[in-house]
Amino acid sequence: MAFDALDEIYGLRTWKGLPLADGFIRKVVPAADLRGALPEFARRPFGTEPNNHPRMRSIWRMPFGDDPCERPVAVVSDQYDLLQHQVLATWLTENLSKAGLKNADAEITMTEYGERVRITVPLVDRTFDFAEDLLSPDRYRPEIEVTNSVDRSSAFHVVLRWRRLICLNGMFTVEEDRMRSIHRVDLSRTELVRDFIRERLSTTPDMVTALSSWKKRKTDKQTVQAWCEEWLRNQKDWTVENCARLWWILEQGYDGEVRTPSGKKEKWPLRSYQVSQDARVPGDNFPVKTAYDVAQLLTWITSNQRSVEMQLEGTEAVPKLMKAFLKFAGARK
Repeated sequence: MAFDALDEIYGLRTWKGLPLADGFIRKVVPAADLRGALPEFARRPFGTEPNNHPRMRSIWRMPFGDDPCERPVAVVSDQYDLLQHQVLATWLTENLSKAGLKNADAEITMTEYGERVRITVPLVDRTFDFAEDLLSPDRYRPEIEVTNSVDRSSAFHVVLRWRRLICLNGMFTVEEDRMRSIHRVDLSRTELVRDFIRERLSTTPDMVTALSSWKKRKTDKQTVQAWCEEWLRNQKDWTVENCARLWWILEQGYDGEVRTPSGKKEKWPLRSYQVSQDARVPGDNFPVKTAYDVAQLLTWITSNQRSVEMQLEGTEAVPKLMKAFLKFAGARK
């Protein structure tokens, strides 16, 4: 299945307004080499005396890769604790090794000058079969994801995500799978991450309960389209573009570029938007039959986004969206 057209439309481009470094999008390195694949930063005074600001500091990226220049990337307060990407890389690698995952690969996504980094480590040997059926498996693979910034845009954050292995369609995170953002990190206590990885992988993921209940809830295209039109498009975190994508995926099973209706500016119904048929959405979810199928479509859309923050925040919001959908569907009976 070719995804070139869809990737051109919805491939990652930005992270909170900053362009991504093309050479690092989906760049995969062995976890053991992760530290050397990330830049180093320095904290310096903000200006020179007497034209400095005593309560502010500047963050500079040191020469990196093919760029021999030092680049200013942020202004922070004098109380800001700089957590180097290279340090968290060492921290992550050590914890992966202690968890028996030292041979894992790491995927790097980074902004143009390295201010923000997202590191994803697929844990291939920890795949979980949701269906437990040899003839019809439904496998999910856990991924450790670490995000960090040196410009205060995001604190250090560790997440365990579960991705459905049907053309990598569907990615779920539940509350228990997140180690909340850490601002003042005691770098000597790396066992926090090690224990988090070990504990989450040693038990049946909580998402299994939710997925099982969603599989039992029958639904249909008309109900989901009504929810999309009447409820979802009114949520501030879901653009009308994404709602139109979902509406037309339900209608045709394909995803693509959205074209806004021409004419007067008004609240056009979602059916009036045109969505090209560039790629078939993978998985057995057309036509939609259960709430489980709806969840897969939501995660498909949130996983195919131009910005990193929509991918991260959109994916984490799926369980809440599903709760809202089930309430809406129940009220229509």
